[in-house]
Amino acid sequence: MSPGPLWRLAPWSRAPRLALSAPAAVLAGVVTVAVLACALASAPLFLSSARSAALQAQLAPQCAEAGWQRTAVTVRLPAGTAPGTVAAAVDAQRSTWERLGRDSRRALLITSSVGSGGNAQAGVLVRDPAGVPLTQPATLLWQAGVTRHVQVVDGSTAAGVWLPASYAEAAGAAVGDRVTVAGVPVAVAGVYTDLFDTDAGPYWCDHRSLYLNPGSANTPPPALLLASDEQTARVLARGAGFVTVAESVPAAAADLSAGEARELVDQQRAAAAAVRLPDGVGLSWSGWNDRLDDAVARAGTIEAGLRGPVVAVAVAGGLLALALVAAAGSFWADRRAAEVRLLAARGVGPGPLAGKAALELALPALLGAGAGGAAARLLVAGLGPADDLDPAAVRLAGAAGVGALAAGLLTAALVAGLRVRAGAERGTAGARPRRAAAAPWELALLLAAAGCWLLLRTRDPVVVDAGVAQVNGLLVAFPLLAVAGAAVLAARLATRALPALRRWAAGRRPAGYLAVHRLAAAPLAAGTLLVAVALPVAVLGYTATLTAGSQATLEAKVGVQVGAGRALVSIRQVVPDAGTDAVGTVLDRYDGSVAAPAGAPGARTDVQVLAVDTGTFAGTAFWDDGFADAPLGDLVSALAGPATDGRLPVVATGLPPGPADLRLGSRPVPAEVVATARVLPGRRTVDPVVLVAADRLPEVPAGAGADRQSELWTDGPAGPAVEALTAAGGRLSRTVEPADVLTTADFLGVTWTFGYLSALAVLVGVVAAGGLLLHVEGRTRLGVVGHVMARRMGLSRGTHLRSLVAELVGVAAAGTALGALLAAAAVAVVYRRLDVDLLRAPTPLLEVPWAAAAATAGAALLVAGLAALYARAAADRAHPAAVLREDA
Repeated sequence: MSPGPLWRLAPWSRAPRLALSAPAAVLAGVVTVAVLACALASAPLFLSSARSAALQAQLAPQCAEAGWQRTAVTVRLPAGTAPGTVAAAVDAQRSTWERLGRDSRRALLITSSVGSGGNAQAGVLVRDPAGVPLTQPATLLWQAGVTRHVQVVDGSTAAGVWLPASYAEAAGAAVGDRVTVAGVPVAVAGVYTDLFDTDAGPYWCDHRSLYLNPGSANTPPPALLLASDEQTARVLARGAGFVTVAESVPAAAADLSAGEARELVDQQRAAAAAVRLPDGVGLSWSGWNDRLDDAVARAGTIEAGLRGPVVAVAVAGGLLALALVAAAGSFWADRRAAEVRLLAARGVGPGPLAGKAALELALPALLGAGAGGAAARLLVAGLGPADDLDPAAVRLAGAAGVGALAAGLLTAALVAGLRVRAGAERGTAGARPRRAAAAPWELALLLAAAGCWLLLRTRDPVVVDAGVAQVNGLLVAFPLLAVAGAAVLAARLATRALPALRRWAAGRRPAGYLAVHRLAAAPLAAGTLLVAVALPVAVLGYTATLTAGSQATLEAKVGVQVGAGRALVSIRQVVPDAGTDAVGTVLDRYDGSVAAPAGAPGARTDVQVLAVDTGTFAGTAFWDDGFADAPLGDLVSALAGPATDGRLPVVATGLPPGPADLRLGSRPVPAEVVATARVLPGRRTVDPVVLVAADRLPEVPAGAGADRQSELWTDGPAGPAVEALTAAGGRLSRTVEPADVLTTADFLGVTWTFGYLSALAVLVGVVAAGGLLLHVEGRTRLGVVGHVMARRMGLSRGTHLRSLVAELVGVAAAGTALGALLAAAAVAVVYRRLDVDLLRAPTPLLEVPWAAAAATAGAALLVAGLAALYARAAADRAHPAAVLREDA
C-alpha cells in the first residue's frame, strides 16, 4: 500500500509545529526575515519620507502662506462700474472655492503696478485734507482683522482708512480728517506705527514687500494704507479702476506629504482656471501660489537624487540580510542533522528535505516579515526625515515585505537542501565546505572600490541639479566596497595568525587558553565575526562623521553669509549707541576695489569693505577657529594698530599682506593688510572681504558710489534689535536670516543619503548580532560536550564564563578597532571633496562625532558580552547526555 504524498507524512505534516519546540530557531527565523523585510521595505518608505521632508523644509523658512492654496486675479473696473458688478467680481473666486468644498480667506489689494523685485513700486495718488497731492503714492490693503495686527497710535471704530504714522505726519492728517484716495474722499479711521519701525510678526510675513523693498534699499515702496472694512476697499477700488483679489485656503504645511501637496497644487490650478468674472470687467492678471508648485517640484528633484543611493543601499542591506537568512537555513541543517541523516538513509532527496525546512521556517518567516515591515514603518516614522508618507509608498513597502517573505523562505530552504545533500555525501550534514571560503573574494571588492574611486576623481561627488545638491552614487559605493574588502582582508590575515596565538596561549590562564583555542579551532567563524563587527562600526563611523561634517560646514556657510544670528539692513545710516551695543554690533558695508596684482596695470578687483565697531564686532560675529590662525578678537585688535606710512590697518581675506590700493567707490583709502584670514564673517559674494575700524575710516561722500548700507548684526530675537535699530536712526529695509539662506534646501539630499547609509550600518549591526546568536547556538552541542569534559577536569563556571567573554568580547573589540580605523581612512579620503555649496565659504570642515563613536563601540562590546552570557546559560541548560547521544 502506497504511503501517499510525502507532505502528508509526519515529518512534513508536523513540520510547522516542530519549529516552536526550539525557541532559538524561532528567534533566528524571525530576526533574519525581519531584517530582510526591513531592508527592502524601508527604501520606498524612506524616499516618500524624504520627499515630504524636503517639501516641508522648503516651506518652513518661508511665510506660512507659502504652503497654502491661493488664487488671485487683478480686475480692471471701467469708470462707472456698478457696485453690484464690483461685488460680483470680488466674489468670483470665493464661489469657485466653495464649489470645491473649501473655505477661503479673502484679501483685497489696490496698487497700480508691481516692480521686478516683487514689491509694489507705484501706488495710487493720495491728497491730504487740504486737497494737495502727496509726493509718495499709496497702496491699500484689506483683509479681515488687518487693523488688529498693528501698533495703534490713534484709532477709532469708524469706517475709513488707517495711515502709517510717518505718512499721516507728512499729510498733516489725524483721525477724523478726510483724505482723497484714488479720487475718492475717505475718512482717516486710524493711525498706526510704520511696520518697518516694528517687529511686524508672522501676520505680515507674506506682505513684507508692501512696506519693505527687498530688491533695493534705496527705493521705498508706496505707503501702506489699511482699509477698515471690505466695503471701504470696494468703494476705493471703483475709484482706482482696478483691484487685486486673493483667496487663500490655509493648510498645515508642517504636516504636508508630497502627495497631499500635489493634490493641493492641482486643485488650486483647477480653481484658478474655473474663475469666471462678470461681464463689464476686464482681467489684467491671474495666478496661483507658485511657491507651493516650486516646493513640490524641488522635493521631487531631491527625491530623484536620493533614489539611486537609497536603492543601492537597500539592495546591499538586503543581500547582507539574505546571507543571514542563508545562515538560518544552514543552522536548521545542523540542528536537524540526526533526523536528516535518517531520512536521507530512507531515500528522501534534498528537494523534499528543503521543503521540510521551508515548512518549519514558514511561521517564523511570516512573523519576521510582518515584524520587519512594521519595524521599517516605525524606523522611518521615528528616525526618518518626516512621518508623512504617501499611500503608494506604503503599498510598495507592503509588496516588498511579501517579496522578502518569499525570498527568505526560498533562500533558507535552498541552503538547507544544499547542506543536506553535502552532508549526505560526506556522512554529516554539519560539514562545511572550505574551498569557496579560501577564494580571495576581498580582492574583487577592493578592485571594485578602486574603480569607483578612479571614476569619482573625474566626477563631482556632489552634483547640483536644478539648484539641488545630490550625492554621486560613487560616494556611497566606494566606501562600502573598500570597507568590506579591507575588513575581509584584515580578517583573513588575522585568522592566519591564530595558530601563533594558540601557541602563545599554551602557558596562559585557563580562561584565555580556552578562548584562544576555540577561536583557533574555528578560524572561519572567528573571521566572520570580526568582519560582522567591523563593517557596521566602519560604516557608522564613516557616515556619522561625514554627516556631522556636512552639517557643521553648512552651518558655517550660513553663519559666514549672514554674519551672525541675523542681520538687519537699514536704508539709513545707523549710529552705534548703548541700545545697539546691547543687542549686537553695527557695521557699514561698502562696495570697494583694490588694485590687481602686478602684471595687470589699471585692473582692479572688487572687494566688500566692512567698517566695524571694534568694541562689539568680535563678540557678535559668527566665528570658527578654523577660519584663521588667530582668534577673531586678535584680528579685530589689529585694526586699532598704528598706521603705516599713513595707510589704514585692515584685515582681509583673499588679499595678500602688505600695502593695498583700496578704494571705496571712487574714494581712495590707502590701506595696509596687517592680518589675513581664510574666511571672514559677512562674506555674501565671491569677492574678498576687508575689515576696517569704522571710527578710523575717512568720510565717504554719498557721491563716491560706494553704495553704503548699515547693518545691525544680532544673535538675539528680532524685536529688540528692530527697536534698537530704529532708535539709532535706522530704517529697516530687510532682514537676512539663516532661514533665508537655507530655503533652497540644497543640502538635504546630502544629509539624508548618509543618514540612510547610517541606517544600513545599524541594519548590518543587527545582522551581526543575529549571526552571533546563530554562531553561539550552532555550536551549543560541541560547547556542551567540551564544557562537561572541562567540568570533570575541575573547570569552574566562572572560568568558563570568563573564557567566553574573552573570546567574544575580544573579537568585538578587535572588530571595533578595525572598523574605526577603516572609517577614519575612508573619511580622510573623501571629506575634502564633499562640499555642499562651492560658492560659499568655508571649505568642508571635519567634525568627529565622538559621542556616536563611543555609543557604537559600547553597543558592540555590550552585544558580545550578552552573547557570552547566553552561551554560558545555554551550556548550563543543555542536557549533556542528550547532546552526546545526538553527536554519536
